[in-house]
Amino acid sequence: MKIFFNILISVLVFSCKKNDTGIDLSLPSKTQTGQNTFGFLLNSQVWINYGQVCFPFAGGCRENLSGFYYSSDGDIHINADKVLYKNSSWSTYESIDLNLATNFRSIGTYSTLTRDTIGVAYWYSEQGQPKKTYLLSQTIPTFTIAVTKADTVNNILAGEFSGKLFRRISDISFATSTTDSIIIDNGRFDIKLK
Repeated sequence: MKIFFNILISVLVFSCKKNDTGIDLSLPSKTQTGQNTFGFLLNSQVWINYGQVCFPFAGGCRENLSGFYYSSDGDIHINADKVLYKNSSWSTYESIDLNLATNFRSIGTYSTLTRDTIGVAYWYSEQGQPKKTYLLSQTIPTFTIAVTKADTVNNILAGEFSGKLFRRISDISFATSTTDSIIIDNGRFDIKLK
């Protein structure tokens, strides 16, 4: 029985090899039909929601894209993950959160430059390396979210975004570097809201 169990485990482990080395990612089209797409250029490189964050001993995997609209206070929250695997183990894990907390009521352009309340955070983890976090600058935040469709009957939210984030200096404060930054450009989302 023990030999059978060991063989079964070996078959399962070796049959689930996953390797995302060399994948070709492309930006999704700008749509407004609830396609569940999300992407942007990160320092001129394509970034899309891809792969899954999995918890093997805690119930499986979570979706790599989610969007929520809270009608009680008009807040919008979008989260997207990008997970790349190498030799059957995650190699890099990236995540981005977009929050629009401006009593959103209609389509239009929202910007930190016009004092709309926008929160953005981007995380990058590479196997064996410390996690990097990028946030809006506390002194001159620069980020824009343009909501092009908000259909609460069919639960569709679509739009575009762009801006600049700075690396968080330490985990004990929200202070950011003045030089270590990333540029997010040509962002787009077309999400089925939850």
